[in-house]
Amino acid sequence: MALTSDPPKWLDLLAQPQVSQAMGKLVRTRAPKPMVRAAILTFAKAYGVDLSEAAEPIESFNTFQDFFTRKLKAGARPIDAVDTAMPSPADGVLSAFGTLETSTLIQAKGVEYTLDALLGGSDDADPYRNGCYAVVYLAPNNYHRVHTPWRGTITKWRYVPGALYPVNKVGLRHVHGLFARNERIIGHCETEFGPAAMIMVGATCVGHMRVAFTDLACNEGQPGSGLRPCAPLLATERGDEFGVFEMGSTVVVLLQRRDLAPALAVPSEIRMGQAMLRVVDG
Repeated sequence: MALTSDPPKWLDLLAQPQVSQAMGKLVRTRAPKPMVRAAILTFAKAYGVDLSEAAEPIESFNTFQDFFTRKLKAGARPIDAVDTAMPSPADGVLSAFGTLETSTLIQAKGVEYTLDALLGGSDDADPYRNGCYAVVYLAPNNYHRVHTPWRGTITKWRYVPGALYPVNKVGLRHVHGLFARNERIIGHCETEFGPAAMIMVGATCVGHMRVAFTDLACNEGQPGSGLRPCAPLLATERGDEFGVFEMGSTVVVLLQRRDLAPALAVPSEIRMGQAMLRVVDG
């Protein structure tokens, strides 16, 4: 995959927060329910969305955004409970996995970005050096809620403002260090797998990202928050809600330990709760 040195101008324009803010306003606009229903049915048919999984009937949705951020029926995503397995935090594609002995992550073949840049500082990155990482890409048609893949406690968090480049193949091809350039929210955790972090990465047309541990409003031109303690500490179980995207995007999981391996081929489609990583013997 060839990567240009600088993104094309049209992509820079698309990455401006105002574009995604405008899209966010559009999909949150109330319209007559027959229009909303027709739009949802058209989208679901085009992209293969299983509407029977939704916790609420589509007639209850007042906006297209209500559909994008829908909750699922209880039991729609069984959570793997095996101690040596880490479930996926989201529906999507397990698009990357690697180790962090060089403190770099792979964006695409031959293209790397640094752990320090991703997390917003070298001190934040120190616990994960020599660990491992996994990346889950959510397409616009996926279920958009993100869930905690471990039992543990969210102890610290950081908001890093940035651009909103698309995180699909176009963005990966043209934007070097894509995930370290886009807006993101990072939760640092103490978990059953040891110190870990989960990063929600913003993208074009993601009007907002929301998380369970702060009411911070994303994509509103706010400055970075710095590393903050989670007060009070937020205890989580596997499958608890971590956050929600208002369209598709990407989740990056970092771990201090490195004795884990993908539970399925990379890349592969994966569902929230399905085993994503497994502890390897020896």
